[in-house]
Amino acid sequence: MKYSELPPVITSLFAASAPSSAVTDIPDVQAAGGDGRVSWELGYPPETMIARSAGGVPPYGQDANGIGKKLSQYIQALQAGNIPKWTQDFANAIGGYPSGALAADPSTVGVFWVSTADDNTTQPGANGASWQSLFTGYVKKTGDTSTGTQYSTQFFSGGFGGGWNGARTNTGDYGWTNGLAFGNPANDGKYRGTWTVTDVLNEGSSNSSGLNLTGYDAAGTTYQWYFAWNGKVTTPGGVLAFESDLSGYVANTNPGISGALTGTSLCVNPSDGRSYLAYSGNTKIGSLAWYADVVSEATARTNADNNLQSQISSKQPAGAYIECPNGNKLIAFQIPSVKFVEGGTYVAFPNGGFSGMPVSIVSTTSADNDMDTMTFNWSKEGFYINIPNKTNSQNNPVSIMAVGPA
Repeated sequence: MKYSELPPVITSLFAASAPSSAVTDIPDVQAAGGDGRVSWELGYPPETMIARSAGGVPPYGQDANGIGKKLSQYIQALQAGNIPKWTQDFANAIGGYPSGALAADPSTVGVFWVSTADDNTTQPGANGASWQSLFTGYVKKTGDTSTGTQYSTQFFSGGFGGGWNGARTNTGDYGWTNGLAFGNPANDGKYRGTWTVTDVLNEGSSNSSGLNLTGYDAAGTTYQWYFAWNGKVTTPGGVLAFESDLSGYVANTNPGISGALTGTSLCVNPSDGRSYLAYSGNTKIGSLAWYADVVSEATARTNADNNLQSQISSKQPAGAYIECPNGNKLIAFQIPSVKFVEGGTYVAFPNGGFSGMPVSIVSTTSADNDMDTMTFNWSKEGFYINIPNKTNSQNNPVSIMAVGPA
């Protein structure tokens, strides 16, 4: 049979739209002998298969609908990917599940069991039950173990939960052989690695064990990382240095400070406990700032900036204008577009204009030097603006700077 030959799934149940009176819920056993009703035990009973003249009873259409609906319900559930739950009643009714049967856990979604015996009436998960997890052989949680090759391509091999395996021929001691290989599925020595518990010192003593990470590059060159029991880490570039290993190097001080020990240019002044940096042949010494010093300086600068901005803001009133020292104020704004209009276009000053007649209005346009502008009929509230009638340029923005009494 081919995949393309599979029948389509059942999307509508048999007799799904029939009224309840037209669909019988088929019982296991016929309710009354000789009444012609269907049961799962008898199917269509004998009386439905003889002529009515001979005492027979015609079959009921409701029973046919009931059979079709029930069977289509189970078929549809299987087509939807459902695996039936294990039940004790069903196990007893059929004389037990057969070996290899698959059943869903009765209480936990996503847990499945495989029967390991015929006539199996035991409960999955119970002690001594003849069931095993569908996922037996896969590592799925802490404490599970796995050994041997997981994929035939060797993409993952080895296992977990091993121990010291046998005597090694080179030393006669014990070595760990149950490790984990990963990476290149071709297993040709390139782009792959191993992770094992190993005898780091290669001499078999119990206190020399550690973790060994092995990597291989494109050329098959081996790179080893060792994480020893005593905390030491060895990399392909050498032994990893910790802070405790470096403390002796950074503790040396400079002779430029009284009482300091001879050493590097990084030193500590015993009089104040601060760090200093000596340079220019130890003739100049500069103090290194503490974190608190940097925070204090940053806070002081922020406060100074805020104070300056506050003073500027107090001198600048709200609105788009600037107060001048002679009692006037300057208003600057832009008219988005100016074109020739008979009699000109009226423009109102923003922010309420001036308290009296403005003393100066300057109009400029940077978009087109060929567009001349003129202002006229000034008042404290606004003015008129226009451009020559026969100009080649118009509909350009115009910037205004006006000065008048505040």
